[in-house]
Amino acid sequence: MNRCAEVLATACTSKLASLIRVAGGIEFDKLTFNSSLKYAILNDPSLVVRISASSSFEVFELAGGIVRNDSPALAAARVSDFFMGAQRVKCQYDTLVNMKNSSPSTAWLLVTAYYCAFFACIELNKINDKSSTSFTKRELDMLAAKAAGDHYSAFFGAGHTNFVGRIHAGKLVFEAVGTRPHVAAWQNALYVIRNIFNGYDWVDAKYYISVMEKEIYSPSAIRNEWNYKRVDYYGPIGETRASDFKKLVGNPKAAHLFLCQRRGLLCDLDPCVIAVLCETLAGAIGQASQRSKQILKSLASN
Repeated sequence: MNRCAEVLATACTSKLASLIRVAGGIEFDKLTFNSSLKYAILNDPSLVVRISASSSFEVFELAGGIVRNDSPALAAARVSDFFMGAQRVKCQYDTLVNMKNSSPSTAWLLVTAYYCAFFACIELNKINDKSSTSFTKRELDMLAAKAAGDHYSAFFGAGHTNFVGRIHAGKLVFEAVGTRPHVAAWQNALYVIRNIFNGYDWVDAKYYISVMEKEIYSPSAIRNEWNYKRVDYYGPIGETRASDFKKLVGNPKAAHLFLCQRRGLLCDLDPCVIAVLCETLAGAIGQASQRSKQILKSLASN
């Protein structure tokens, strides 16, 4: 794992360790949807949902009528959410590597790599105070049955379905993000990575930030190009266009070296962006998950 991925993994592990101390014991090998943050928001009676504005709501736990700064229920749900999400990243990455070894269409390999990178991006954001979630109509009905607040009618009348949450004064505050959750997730990841790399005067860290800053390297735009706009990429043209990508995917060392050798300067909508982000983000999330499970095991044995 390259040093940038190591820094990301360490930052995530530190956040998880803090949440684990608040949450107490978590049986990470028995997690289900009922352990998730969304389930807790909708069903846990210890959590209060208050509509705070026409486009936002707050989730918090009370103790003696006062908001708890360290809510065990929220902490446990956030840690559980991360572990389940990290398992999804691992499964997607394993699928990607197996797919590469079976010589598939490179276009389909790229789409698979994109979703691995995207799932890892979600987990990076989730544990670094940019937690994304979405609700179905049924779930919104459940939220409405539990929620209260002065802006109740305006909020539920607006039809919001996608949100990003952050911790503020002990509350998990969710803001609506419109109808482009992929774009929002990558923008939040840029914010998180900038913060984590702040203070590291490394050229390779700057390359990652540069790639994520520029619209011409947008992972979401690259995915759309390959999955929707250019059907000819499912053929010889795509194989030629993504020849470097195919060499990098499944090879984290090569992907990092490629970015450094190019000094962060790639072609417009370069498919190699997907390989670079997939390898670094998936590696970081996998390491953070493993290390945090060891922390849980150590606490359980004491």
